[in-house]
Amino acid sequence: MTEHSRRSAVHVVFWLAAGVLAVGAAAAGAPDAVLSVVHGRFVFRAVEADRALAAALERVADRAWERVSTDLGSAPTAPITVVLAPTDEAFNQFQPADDPLPDWAAGVAYPGTMTMVIRSYHVVGSPRQDIGTMFVHELAHLALGARFGGRPIPRWLNEGLAMYEAGEWRPGQEWTLVQAVIANRVPPLNDLTARFERGEVEARLAYLLAGALVNDMIVTYGREAFGDFVGRLARGESLEGAMIGAFGVSPLLFEQRWRAHLDRRYAWIPLITSSTALWVVVMGVTIAAYAAKRRRSRRIVAAWTEEERESGPPPG
Repeated sequence: MTEHSRRSAVHVVFWLAAGVLAVGAAAAGAPDAVLSVVHGRFVFRAVEADRALAAALERVADRAWERVSTDLGSAPTAPITVVLAPTDEAFNQFQPADDPLPDWAAGVAYPGTMTMVIRSYHVVGSPRQDIGTMFVHELAHLALGARFGGRPIPRWLNEGLAMYEAGEWRPGQEWTLVQAVIANRVPPLNDLTARFERGEVEARLAYLLAGALVNDMIVTYGREAFGDFVGRLARGESLEGAMIGAFGVSPLLFEQRWRAHLDRRYAWIPLITSSTALWVVVMGVTIAAYAAKRRRSRRIVAAWTEEERESGPPPG
């Protein structure tokens, strides 16, 4: 769920050459059971036990790459290495000692070497994630990193694009955004990046907000304009210049519109999910049913009266 810069590239190349996967396989009781599968621009490296996972990623790789490239308006040509780490030991040895990942991270991308490393196992205590979703998430990091060519990427853009492309939306996340909007916990755009570094709870909210932000950009202004925006940032334009050039709005106006969108989408939800709202709905349904019954009764009485009138008085 993260992306590391070029300063980690040498570290990754070293550990790939040193055979970290073989170490992980040995720890799992399957020494030397390491395979390498080439699929177009992708190279999948995994232990034999993860062959089925590698095959599953092969099936989604081309389609995912096409979508990410279209949204960004460009496609790097370098081959992409996908490493499935079978153990904590294997996963952690890819990480530089001076730049460790949080314990709950499921994957990491290194644009400097166009390499991603994904845990092929579930991390106890963290939400279960589909490996295909993790793959697309890290793929978006690689593509965006290649587009920027080593220049700094706004964290909200990097993580938001990955969330958007991977379609990472699970039950309960909608309510997390509702709570953030109601409690006024949505930070300004220039402060959103800092929220990724404030512990797991704040980081998970930052991921959701970043994903919602990128989604709003693409839905509101279109994929072509979004690709133009990313390209301007990648060429070194300021955020203000990139937004005005691609979207025709200033960052201030963009943020105002985005917050208004969040309010329209999420602020009203508690009103219809509260116990008071439930009783209002129940009473409304009851009253409507009673009124319908009264109308039906009046129609029946009127029909009886008409029948009596047409048949005349009873014989005397």
